[in-house]
Amino acid sequence: MKKIIFLLLIFCFVFAVSAEERVTRLGQHPFYKSRDLKPEDLKVIALDKAGEVKQGFEQAGSGELVFAFLEQIQKADVQTVDLNPGDTVKWMLFKKGRKVQVKNDMVWAGKKPMTAYTFNVFRDGKLYEFIVPKICGNISLKSVSEVPAPTCALNVEPAEAVLGTPLKIDLCKSQNMVKAEVTVTDASGAVIKTIAMTPESCSAELTLDQVGEYVVSAAVWGQYEMKSPSGCEIAVKVLEPAPIAPPPPPPTKKYGTVKPLAFLVEGGPGLLKGTYTGMIWARAGVLVNVVKDSLDAVFTLGGGVPVQGDPWKSILMGNALLNVHTGPAYVAGGLGFSSKDCEREFKKGGIDLVGQLGINLFRSNDATGSIFGELRAPVITEDRGFEHNHKLLLGFRYIF
Repeated sequence: MKKIIFLLLIFCFVFAVSAEERVTRLGQHPFYKSRDLKPEDLKVIALDKAGEVKQGFEQAGSGELVFAFLEQIQKADVQTVDLNPGDTVKWMLFKKGRKVQVKNDMVWAGKKPMTAYTFNVFRDGKLYEFIVPKICGNISLKSVSEVPAPTCALNVEPAEAVLGTPLKIDLCKSQNMVKAEVTVTDASGAVIKTIAMTPESCSAELTLDQVGEYVVSAAVWGQYEMKSPSGCEIAVKVLEPAPIAPPPPPPTKKYGTVKPLAFLVEGGPGLLKGTYTGMIWARAGVLVNVVKDSLDAVFTLGGGVPVQGDPWKSILMGNALLNVHTGPAYVAGGLGFSSKDCEREFKKGGIDLVGQLGINLFRSNDATGSIFGELRAPVITEDRGFEHNHKLLLGFRYIF
């Protein structure tokens, strides 16, 4: 069994070697008679010997390639190379007499390298490398390789944009791209914008100036003008901007307390009726917010010291008032109590009708400061006339 396998391997090796034809001399059967072929002579071969070139390509089994060859050789990038011993070609055209012939799978078996021209021909996604020795002009196919096709990968963000918002168009994930063109069309199919792109500049921003539906499409080209098998497109919408809300009204200046329950102190000069004797007074209390920024209930208790001595004496005062705000101004009214402020018989303590008129000076965080005038008139208590028992006060109030 081992001998059979060994014989089969030897047979395959011999067959493989014999399948390649070794060539040790060139120039005996030239396709184009010239001992020193020039690059420009290749164009002459394509023009003057197009028919023979076609015959040779068809014999070689590459008839579909001949027209691409004849066209592209006119502008091919022709380079000079060496055909080294051991180099192979898939086939070679030559002329024996007047007849075009082809040899396949040839190996250059000469002792020295041979100068030749090389150039490429592209067709249907494949790159064909040709080699033409200077000594004979024999057209030879050296290799065939696949050219990677370009692919289109288009991304557009956002898919729905408010008028004035730029769209970001991105082709950076496309493969094998040499160049690309992006086209933007509206709902009627009219072209709004075209943008050229390259691998180095594969994204762009575009701002559309009208509301509507648009289609962004892209075509990508690769090497040898290969176009992506299918383009790519994305539909986008440009929307009306949301209506602009009117600016909020300026904040209304608040004048009352911001807390449901606050403390206060107040004080100032005053006049005690009798002979309108001056005094200094002070009170402390609480303020209860009844209606925010409009109505408060104020409860205070304190006293006053007259600036003259006997028969005047210190007094005790208390108030229970309702305080109404109208902007920075306020008016308050209610009942109070005053003790006897003088030893004379017509001076008595008792219930007072209290009225206040004031204005807020400032408000800082939770604190408010104001000034006010206060009139205290005796009521209810008998033998306590207004003429001798009313009081006038000027005060500063601080609520905190």
